[in-house]
Amino acid sequence: MKKSIVLWALMFLISSGIGLPASFAQGLGATQLGPGLQNFTDCQNQVQGHREHLMADRLQAKLDKSTSLTPEDRDIWVAEIRALRQVKPSQPYKEPDPKNPQRYFLGLTNDEQTAINSMHNRFVQENNLACEKKYGGMTRYSPGSDQSGQARYEEELKDNIQTATDIATIPVGPLPSPHPKTLEQMHEERRAAQQANRQAAAQQISGCTDSAKGLRLSIMADKMQQRLTASKGLSAKERADFEADIKATRDAADQKLDYAPTVDPKNPSRAMMRLTAQDQTELITEFSNRYLATMQNCVHAGAPARSAAH
Repeated sequence: MKKSIVLWALMFLISSGIGLPASFAQGLGATQLGPGLQNFTDCQNQVQGHREHLMADRLQAKLDKSTSLTPEDRDIWVAEIRALRQVKPSQPYKEPDPKNPQRYFLGLTNDEQTAINSMHNRFVQENNLACEKKYGGMTRYSPGSDQSGQARYEEELKDNIQTATDIATIPVGPLPSPHPKTLEQMHEERRAAQQANRQAAAQQISGCTDSAKGLRLSIMADKMQQRLTASKGLSAKERADFEADIKATRDAADQKLDYAPTVDPKNPSRAMMRLTAQDQTELITEFSNRYLATMQNCVHAGAPARSAAH
């Protein structure tokens, strides 16, 4: 009875995805527990080293693109990759530098680590299902017993296998220096990045403002042209003066000036006086709306570039 309880408990732990070291069953007495448990344990332990090998492959791909590393830095990464490749069910990971036991993580981005974890998790699930089909289930050791429960359990395992993110879909970049950065260095890099972002934002705003220069005068010239077209009974000189004011205003707009030069020094406000109070109100409203839309479109167009730089 005691033997059956121990067997059931161990089989439950293993089938739940909890890997057992190869020595575990031996420590409890593999000859007493039977070869089924040992086979199941060995089958489950096949996943040990899979994650490390994925990381080693990625680090090697990045090392191949790292042309600016010093020979010392390159040797450190080579040692990390070698240590990861040596991991297997009978040999756990042994760090090259005990003072930096997980230094290999410095060479992997968050996206790369996420992809590797998802690929490893799927491999564990697939391996677990394969082991269940070969060695799982207590009923397997009772000839003639109903196997339908085990079959349903295996089908459930199959349905729950997750989709992995293939790390091959993530672009490969070079490796950084494997030497850890001090807290002050990280703060300084963060301050520099923030300063660069502020400067980029200021330049973007300045560029957007420059692109809107001349807009008010351009709208004003259009309003003046509409007023001239609607005017009747003008003399040739009056029409020529009107057209001169329009041309001066439009030329100033093309040059992105804030104000148009005066055509008649004796009457500096002559161009503005061409517009009625209603025209001037419409000018202010149209300019405000178009200026705001121009700035919004310009800033939004530059947002992706700033995000990428960040």
